Amino acid sequence: MKIAITGSGGFIGKNLLLDLSPDYQITAFARGGSVPEFVDNHSLSGVEVALCDFTDSQSIAALADKLGPDLDAVIYLAGNGDPAYSVSHPAVDLTDTVLGLVNFLSNFKVGRFIYFSSGAVYDGLSGPVSPDSALDPRLPYAIGKLACEQYIKFFRKVGRIDNYVILRFFGAYGPFEPPRKIYSRLVRAFALEKKNEYTIRGDGRNLIDAMFVDDTVRGVRSVLESAENDLILDFCLGRPYTIKKLVEETARIFNIKARINMEGEVPEYIDFRPSPRMMEDLFGFTPAIPLDEGLPILAQHLSGDT
Repeated sequence: MKIAITGSGGFIGKNLLLDLSPDYQITAFARGGSVPEFVDNHSLSGVEVALCDFTDSQSIAALADKLGPDLDAVIYLAGNGDPAYSVSHPAVDLTDTVLGLVNFLSNFKVGRFIYFSSGAVYDGLSGPVSPDSALDPRLPYAIGKLACEQYIKFFRKVGRIDNYVILRFFGAYGPFEPPRKIYSRLVRAFALEKKNEYTIRGDGRNLIDAMFVDDTVRGVRSVLESAENDLILDFCLGRPYTIKKLVEETARIFNIKARINMEGEVPEYIDFRPSPRMMEDLFGFTPAIPLDEGLPILAQHLSGDT
């Protein structure tokens, strides 16, 4: 099967390239950056790199002419990945996330389309949530992701997509994640720098539900290889921590007794709880890697001992 991974230069994209490349012929779409070097450094011989800015309609049309417009499957990761950035730059978020997707699907015809949406679409809700929940987000990042979900249904209706699975992703941690992510910041503080103090934004009760990236990749593979289609579902660990508890657990794992300070506010306050049940029932997927196993792997990666 020929598959395309958009946003392949990001955290999830790089891990997917490493896992899927022995089994599939992959086109790695990226705006630029380090993807060609990453592919060369890891000897990913089955990966073809295609550099393109999805917000440039002429550029992506030219690339579709060059590669051919038909793709067996797409794992779509492109777009702004930083909710906080969307607050200060909503127009950029809209352009990168929504216009980029519309341009892509206007030029390529896709068999199976796997879209990484976000649990952020539940912005403003509290308690248990599911794909049946009524949505009314106010966070620009969440608004963009929800708009993309609707556009995917449109492109399915007009025949640009044969089938889709929309994953409302609640996040991952692990090798190659952006340095701004809280898991990397915690590991640097406690495992590498041996600090005994950490400051978090907000009141510490904000929830986080990220899985280790190897579980994420395994979950995507299960969706890619399944016949289940035209679905929206939550892709989550299902066992969220409060931010305060996450800091405490990370310190414990690395044998640090830490003092926790709190200040300011968070741009995205999460007080809702998803369920992993649909991923279990439909795709046989359950996250398996616990925090005390995943964080030391991330620490090893950040120390350069990989």
